[in-house]
Amino acid sequence: MKQSRTVMGKPFRYNGALSKGIGVRFADSKTDWFIPAEIIEIIKTEIAQRSPVLMGASRKPLVKNSVGETLYRDHGFSPRAMSYVLPLLVEAGFCTVSPSRPYLIRISR
Repeated sequence: MKQSRTVMGKPFRYNGALSKGIGVRFADSKTDWFIPAEIIEIIKTEIAQRSPVLMGASRKPLVKNSVGETLYRDHGFSPRAMSYVLPLLVEAGFCTVSPSRPYLIRISR
């Protein structure tokens, strides 16, 4: 399994790829949470169209005008996906994220 860190610095392990979907392994469990490629594409599209845009990884409360809010309200997917997809998008050079809260995402040009 590959390793990365959330924007808050918490390590996580995952398998797969952004283009095919990723399975996130939680430290306290032996199960994976799968984030499909379709959700990753939605995240990328939202960042590209709305940059700069808020991350919004929390569900309670939803962060207004964030990518996470769009995931939850329009696609029924947990905004928590932002915690795991965003660092991989940053590593891939797709975008950057501010170093502190509120996390603001900017597409890399």
